[in-house]
Amino acid sequence: MAEIRARGIIIKQSDYGEGHRMLSVFTEEYGIIKAVSYGVKKSKGKAAASSQFLCYGDFELYKGVNKDIMSVNSIDTLDGFYPVSEDIKKLSLCVYLSDITYSILGMNNPDERMLRIFLNSIYALAYRNENPSKVKAVYELKMMCAGGYAPVLDSCVSCGEGEIFAFDPLKGGMVCRKCAGKQIIRMDKNLYRAVNYIASSEDKRMLSFAADDKLLKSLGNLTEQYVLLQLDRKFSSLDYYNMLLDM
Repeated sequence: MAEIRARGIIIKQSDYGEGHRMLSVFTEEYGIIKAVSYGVKKSKGKAAASSQFLCYGDFELYKGVNKDIMSVNSIDTLDGFYPVSEDIKKLSLCVYLSDITYSILGMNNPDERMLRIFLNSIYALAYRNENPSKVKAVYELKMMCAGGYAPVLDSCVSCGEGEIFAFDPLKGGMVCRKCAGKQIIRMDKNLYRAVNYIASSEDKRMLSFAADDKLLKSLGNLTEQYVLLQLDRKFSSLDYYNMLLDM
């Protein structure tokens, strides 16, 4: 058996057999990998605490016969982002952010930038008390850009010539009147500036802009539609998060 050491964060967890837990760990070195933490559900000590969703730390893993699934030997926890787990809305949002990450990146594809964006967003929710609506919208667009789905904002995405007037989340950017589809989103200057800032800003400054509730609502609607239409899928975690917001 080959031993592997990696620093990462647990972005998914599920029951696996009797007393075990299957973990999806987003690591710096190997991307998202699967690993089983054996017997952890029967434990009430450090092992159980370190095998929870959003645990960030140094993982010691073993690669056995099944090369696609590793075994957890130990986890040295660096952060658990516990303030997030104490807020059901923030926790459900983090599940959705994890699902986006998994959908864009897939398994075994190292991407330090995506990992950094994910960690910065979780940190902002846990310790900087950032508005969850702002974190959600920024994360949706920033991760799409990092994953190769950056929207075209300086010209018509279809013809490249007409004067742009609206955003088309299905076509992937700004469009002119001639090329506009049925799902366009009209943008005022504040919304355009926010989208352009998120797409072009340094990752470490992606949340460093002012936005009132009205702008965040418009921005969130645009980025959410962009994710769903570009990735061509739905997320049950998003449905659950939105349900919590309506309660």
